[in-house]
Amino acid sequence: MKIKQFYPLIVLCTTVSMAYSQIGINTPNPQATLDVVASMNPNMTDGILPPRISKQQLAEKESGTYGSDQAGAIVYITDITAPSGTIPSAARVGSIHHTGYHYFTGLQWVPFSVNLYNSDGTLSENRVVTQDANTLAFTSTSVNGFSVDGTTFSVDAFNHRIGLGTSSPETRFHVVSTTPVSNRYNLIDATTGASQYGIMALRNTSALASGNYSLLGFTNNGPSASGANWVLGSIRTGTTLTNGTEEDFYIGNSIGGSLIERVRINPITGNVGIGTSSPTNRLHVNANNPIRLEGLQPSSGSTGTLTVNNKGIVQLQNTSSISAARGTGTAIISSNNTFTNTLVSTKNFDNLNELTGNTFIPTSTGLYKIDFTINYPQRGAIEDDGDGYLGYSQISLNGVQQSYTSAKVTLPETLGAPSFITCTNSALLKISAGEVLSFQALSFGSTADSTNILAPFTISITRID
Repeated sequence: MKIKQFYPLIVLCTTVSMAYSQIGINTPNPQATLDVVASMNPNMTDGILPPRISKQQLAEKESGTYGSDQAGAIVYITDITAPSGTIPSAARVGSIHHTGYHYFTGLQWVPFSVNLYNSDGTLSENRVVTQDANTLAFTSTSVNGFSVDGTTFSVDAFNHRIGLGTSSPETRFHVVSTTPVSNRYNLIDATTGASQYGIMALRNTSALASGNYSLLGFTNNGPSASGANWVLGSIRTGTTLTNGTEEDFYIGNSIGGSLIERVRINPITGNVGIGTSSPTNRLHVNANNPIRLEGLQPSSGSTGTLTVNNKGIVQLQNTSSISAARGTGTAIISSNNTFTNTLVSTKNFDNLNELTGNTFIPTSTGLYKIDFTINYPQRGAIEDDGDGYLGYSQISLNGVQQSYTSAKVTLPETLGAPSFITCTNSALLKISAGEVLSFQALSFGSTADSTNILAPFTISITRID
């Protein structure tokens, strides 16, 4: 019955060209072996329907049903459910992954159009994608949504993370290296011989404001630890930035959720601050008992003493840098009971050039040990009414007496030659930089107004603290 209905349809709609063995449907002039022309009848459905079959049905075909003689056969796959049960032709359907048109290659069924959207494949040669001004975007919601060799590079689109060396990154950027090269685990290596300032940069793009950080964090608490225990990077010190002049280098650590500064480096001076954010010296440490040195060895050269000035600056004091002076001369006393300034002394040494004439002006505030010695001469009875005289030594600071001593100058022995009686004035004074220390001599009960008293003196000054 069906054959009788199909045959008249072929007769009505088909014109056969016997000369060229060509068949035309809806055309008397076929241009190929089979030429189907669309119908002008708006009620007729145009198109060619190949066999419609499921993946299961093809897999159930007897082995050998499809061979080289069937190469080029076309079917439309309606269902790709994995075959089950008795499937002797399972090898023939291994490349069926999507519904649609498939053809037989002589070995297996493959889709008409093979691309990365419906089939795996192998790149046969180099390819270039020219984007010009066009964009190329990938949209995914998978943990390992995009990858290269699994763990070489992985994009976690679900959690918005990137992994290098791992397909399950636990942070925004997670790097895992299991093969050290000379004990190095590098992110990037600069090209050999290249002049590089930095091979990886961190930048804070928030609004320009003092106190902004751009920090790299470190922690040793495992890959799932939250935050970082130590950080290093830069901190903004102003609201504008000119060639890094307002960007200090910063090291800090987190305690109880708060970031605590430990080291600061100023970009202009290069000063390093520990315990201070405004270092005034190359190394500025602000702490109680900030420095401890162990294992110091004796010096083979000129030794000295480390001292700290009133600003907390550590300095080396030795025989050439310590505040010390010594001068000698002769005081000429021409009037009794009147203080006489010593004359310009002859310097034995004056390390910091602070002794001028009979005055000493220190360049630094400190504690000074002062020795002022005057040798008063003995004189005959005809000079001092036969009972000698008193010799005095005075030390003054800014014109105010600080120390005052005296000695009795007796007559010489009857059979002895005149000698000297020493009057020593020693003082320990706290003197500020720029103050004036002066030295005076005086005789009492003498006849200096008739015969001058010539008294040799020695001034010795040393800063001891």
